Amino acid sequence: MHPHLRFASSFLFIVAIVAPAAEGDETALHKAVTFYASFDDQVQGDYGGDRKPWTRSVDPDDKKKFVYEKGIDAKLFRIAREKGISGGCLEVTELPPRNGRLYFPAQDNVAFKNDAGWGGAFSVWINTDPDKSLKTPFSDPLLITQKGLNNGSIWVHFNDAKPRALQSGTYPSIPDGQKPLEEDDPKAPLVRMKDVGFKSGEWHHIVLTWDHFNSGKKDGTHTLYIDGKKIGDVKDYPISMDWDIGKANVYVGVNFIGLLDELALFNRPLTADEVALLHKKPGVLAKLKKSASSTPDKQLLDLEKRLNVLNQKKPTDVPAPPKFPFDATAARKYQKDCAAALGLPVEFTNSLGMTFVLVPPGTFTMGSPEKEPGHNSGGYDETQFQATLTRPFYLCKHETTVGQFRRFVEATKYVTDVEKKGGGHAHDDKAVWIHRKGTEWRKPGFAGPFELKDDQPVVHVSHADCLAFCKWLQEQSGVKADGPLYGLPTEAQWEWACRAGSGTRFWWGADEDKTGKVANVGDKSLKKVHPEWPRSVLDMDDGFAFVAPVGSYQANGFGLHDMLGNVWEHCGTHYGPYPKEGAADPGDLDVKRGFAVRGGGWSNVANDARCASRNADPPNFGHSNLGFRVALQLPFGGAK
Repeated sequence: MHPHLRFASSFLFIVAIVAPAAEGDETALHKAVTFYASFDDQVQGDYGGDRKPWTRSVDPDDKKKFVYEKGIDAKLFRIAREKGISGGCLEVTELPPRNGRLYFPAQDNVAFKNDAGWGGAFSVWINTDPDKSLKTPFSDPLLITQKGLNNGSIWVHFNDAKPRALQSGTYPSIPDGQKPLEEDDPKAPLVRMKDVGFKSGEWHHIVLTWDHFNSGKKDGTHTLYIDGKKIGDVKDYPISMDWDIGKANVYVGVNFIGLLDELALFNRPLTADEVALLHKKPGVLAKLKKSASSTPDKQLLDLEKRLNVLNQKKPTDVPAPPKFPFDATAARKYQKDCAAALGLPVEFTNSLGMTFVLVPPGTFTMGSPEKEPGHNSGGYDETQFQATLTRPFYLCKHETTVGQFRRFVEATKYVTDVEKKGGGHAHDDKAVWIHRKGTEWRKPGFAGPFELKDDQPVVHVSHADCLAFCKWLQEQSGVKADGPLYGLPTEAQWEWACRAGSGTRFWWGADEDKTGKVANVGDKSLKKVHPEWPRSVLDMDDGFAFVAPVGSYQANGFGLHDMLGNVWEHCGTHYGPYPKEGAADPGDLDVKRGFAVRGGGWSNVANDARCASRNADPPNFGHSNLGFRVALQLPFGGAK
């Protein structure tokens, strides 16, 4: 019996092995794609509707319910750079807790038609040893369903057998109370490939194509192809998927351990020639990445339309903020209330897969009290004053990643300031801080064994590099210059967003972290890699000696990750002593000084990774502990 859906069928249809015909038409194939994920640099789609991954897991308080959350565990699902059948690939390292699984919403990604004649296909490459690597009775490389495997679903999976078989199924929806087909029922709409013999290190191509679903007749078909060859088919079967497409999902790598690559969904059945083309040229769909990046950002354009109304609003139209300081619960409520009053989403994801959260306006105490440990550390002024932000803005939920910056470089051929100088600053294993030849954003120069992943924050980028990236984002968005503008947050915006209502040393409280769950700073994991590291480290071990994948740590009250630790972050305004009196929307403080950088990084002690800690760097300087996150400034009350 299937562990999460009560059964799995094993009816064997006649296997037909035929040689692939001539190659299909690439242009026609591209036009048929509704969703595509290359997994070259990000765990998300490159083309389609909602391309951001989600996680479904069992509710810890009610085992009969599921919890649906945007995002994934970056430690379990990550990009293996240059290890795919074409470029990078998705690497699944371990089973998620609470029967968790990664998925993409079916709506706008699956060309579902709840009427006669619906057809489609999916294609995916896998690399695993089903008899050694898989840890559960059943594993589904791909599953499209609303209710479950045997009730309105399209899938391929490895069954509970020794050796395992690879099975494909297209199971119709059934009325409530009706028993599902048993696995040995000859009527089960299933194709099986016995004893597949796949081994780790080998890539294999799977295509499932279907036609005449939801016709009400016995004319439904589906065909399974493995490595370009037809394995078998289901014919003349009444197949109906009675989905509410808004509740259906495309589940990827269910109970799967191994590598997946080049996932694509199509709006029609594929021909044998097209299957052969996909198999012969694994990267044939990569052109869709370019077409997606050159397409105006639909979500941002929609946001711009909403801002036509926002532009007429005044600060008094925003709900009154809680009195500072306030806790995370009050921060979340205020954020939601502000979004509702302004008609804006709390968060949205742009075409590059960057998720932004709304940061409402407010008044807070900027800086730190004289008795706070670390106050004015490094000689950077933290004298407290009252700062007021009069306008809401959006801030990226995560620091900009290596993969996102790579997309920018590949599209523009951009060369960073650090590359032009032949390298940037980096520490050695004794924390000696000097210019190191050959280091740059691809090769950070962290001492010791380390492989930089695309889901980790980019480093060795200067303030000028960050602005060039933001300019490229703006050009890709299709939004006019008087609309929302990508850029860097002001220093005041950064601290307000970091605190999320907190008036203490850190956004989570006054005490240094002992859990390893809120910030990536110098700790025992760093000391393990560098026993001679001279700086003090925190008494914890978070598992990351250097940079961690973005989103690996808990978010603050506004839903922002890694505001403290991981990497320092560029701000858009010049550093300088704070004003002696209160200020509204503080900007540049001293244009003769460098630009402010905030937040601390993976090598820092707690004193340097506080809400108020400050630093500054010249506009063309970059190093191995410095990155950035993007802000989206909004027109409000006729001004930006």
